[in-house]
Order: sequence, then structure tokens, then C-alpha cells
Amino acid sequence: MTSNLPTGCTAQFQHIIDLYNLESVMSLKKAHRLTPAALQPKNIEKTSVKLATKVFSESTRDALQFCATNENRPAWNGTADFISLNVKIWNVMNVKSRTKGKHKRDITKVPNRLSLDWKLDFLRECAQFLEHWEETKRPGLTRETFLALRHTCLALADCSSYFLDRKAFNYVLLGYLQSDAIERRFGWLRQMSGANYYVSMRQVLDSDRRIRAVSLLKFSGISLAEIDSAIKSAEYHSSTDDSLADSLTDALTLIPFRRRMMPT
Repeated sequence: MTSNLPTGCTAQFQHIIDLYNLESVMSLKKAHRLTPAALQPKNIEKTSVKLATKVFSESTRDALQFCATNENRPAWNGTADFISLNVKIWNVMNVKSRTKGKHKRDITKVPNRLSLDWKLDFLRECAQFLEHWEETKRPGLTRETFLALRHTCLALADCSSYFLDRKAFNYVLLGYLQSDAIERRFGWLRQMSGANYYVSMRQVLDSDRRIRAVSLLKFSGISLAEIDSAIKSAEYHSSTDDSLADSLTDALTLIPFRRRMMPT
């Protein structure tokens, strides 16, 4: 597999819809991951990674290539090449295991071990491709998406080279240099707020307190009996401190009053 980008491919989403309609009456489907929800997502589902990976998958690409050859649909090859590019980018950016590439026999899922690795050059080529695509003013991504994806490709390539050359890392897993942990945390907060997508600040703060309590129980090894005893002890000390504070307040308020009542 080379790191060069496909040239001259034109993708159309209608080709994927036609593929789904063509295989909808078949008992054996090559693009088995395509579903109506993936082809026509709701507004809240348009940011779902799970639905996006059903469209940009190896099975969809292979089905398009097969139909382009055997069903006399040569235009589908361009869509298949575009999906292949997206799958390749996804695999390179989401490597989170040292051995997954060997198990899957896929070199795009192998971690980066050299600063001259072809995957880093591939990310830089993708950034140039996105810049050229945006300059052509042809239909595509939004300006914000172009900028974010281009910067992500360049940042991942530069960070990987820095870790390998300057920090002497043995390998770099690009899947851990992304915002998955932040998105997972926000997903946890939404689920704890009644699966509401638009959570309020108060719900975020309340859910964060509960997450901290759960993490404390999970990683500290504290039992519920110890927590109950700690709560009772805290209540006892708080009541004692409150009584002491009240006595000090009364004493401070009585002293000025007595001084005013004393004759001069």
C-alpha cells in the first residue's frame, strides 16, 4: 500500500443510497453495515461516529468496487476510492494498540515507530489535499471542518515526529492524541442528566460530583461503612464547631455592649 492519495476520484452519496436499494432485496449483502439510520440520520444523529463508520467502512467500499465491475456501474469506483481514503485516514489516526496491526494484518493500524514513517507523510499529504480542495471552492466540507481536519493531520504528524526524535519514544499511538476522553466524559455527563443532549451548567456540576464520588469508591477501596462513619464524625465535629462559633459570637457582641453601659 502506498501513501499517495487517489487522483481524479469523484464521490457521490447517491451511489451509496443506490447500493443499499440494490441490496435491500438480497438475502446476502456485501454492504451489510448500511442501515436506513446511517443513510438518513436525524439532526441529533448527524454527529454520531457509529453511524458514520457504517458508511465509511471496508464492506461499503468493497461492495461499490464489486458492483462497479460486475453491475456495469463504473462511476461507483470514484466513490469507492473516496471511502477508501477516509478509511485509511481513520485507521492511521486511531491506532491505540501495539499489536492490532499484526492481528488484523493491516499496515494502516501499525503504530508509528520512525519519524520517516509513510503514515506521517500520508497525514501531511492529506493536509495539502484538504487545502487544495478548499481553494477550488468546490462542494465539500465547511470552512471550520477543513481547518480542524487539516490542523489535526499536521499536529498529529508533528507530535509523532517530536516524540520519536526528541523524546526517544519507541512508538507512538496516535489514537491517544485526540479528544476521545473529553467526548467520553461529556457523554457520561449527558447520560447522567437523563440522556439530554443539551445539559445545563447545574446538571454538569451535579453529575461531576457524582462521578467524583463513584471514582473515589472505585479506586480508593473505601467501604460504605467507612463512609458512614466519616459522615457521622463530620456531623459531630460540625455541630461542635457551630456551638463554639456561636459562643464566640455572643462573647464578642457582649463586650462592646458592656463597655457602652459602663459610666465614664
